[in-house]
Amino acid sequence: MTDVQINDPYFGKRDEFFYFEITDKSTQRDNKISELFDEQVIKFYHSPSGRTDKIYLAKFWKDKDSALRFINFRKKDNLLLKVINREEFIKSIPDKDNCGDAVDARYLKNFEIKKQEHKYQLQWNEHRKKYKAISAYVKVKDPQWWIPCKNCQLIPLVWEFNNGRLTACGCGENEYNHHSIQAESIMSYVTRHGGSAEGYNSGELRMNWNQWVKTRQNVFEDMKKINPDIW
Repeated sequence: MTDVQINDPYFGKRDEFFYFEITDKSTQRDNKISELFDEQVIKFYHSPSGRTDKIYLAKFWKDKDSALRFINFRKKDNLLLKVINREEFIKSIPDKDNCGDAVDARYLKNFEIKKQEHKYQLQWNEHRKKYKAISAYVKVKDPQWWIPCKNCQLIPLVWEFNNGRLTACGCGENEYNHHSIQAESIMSYVTRHGGSAEGYNSGELRMNWNQWVKTRQNVFEDMKKINPDIW
């Protein structure tokens, strides 16, 4: 099996769903009144057939730019862009036996997407077992620019937080003791530059990973030899 075939699930589907919550003046007014009387605040969502208070009838986009282009043509509307992940989307669409709108065209479309996404989620969950990584590690957003590991053939997962940027692949003993390439964290960079993030390279972890795959050079460790205070 080639590294391309091994990493097929990585290129399967986008992981986020975008939709619009309606926040026009009348809705804001009604919600404020509900809050004053300690009543349930009802959220409304954009649907091709009009507003709806049922998220499973909302219009969803997988591409953020497409969603933003939609709102550009509806400047008079007050729409707030929202995002949920795949698991949240699947949970938000009820099965037909539990839905009073089972014949609605929008529901049927969203239900079909749910089935496809559920199938892919099972595929990804199986692929995820190949990694030596805790749940904090997630997919990279641009896998086509990451070179697969020469040892395990996997495109890495990453964990990026204020005090660290790390990779994980299938190499290592377990999820707590595994091979990892690093890049300088945002807090380390800001500390070294007097509180400024100007010039911070958000793609450095990918560059360091690719360099290690190609040459076995660990750029971050080389940097630490020169400046032990970075992290």
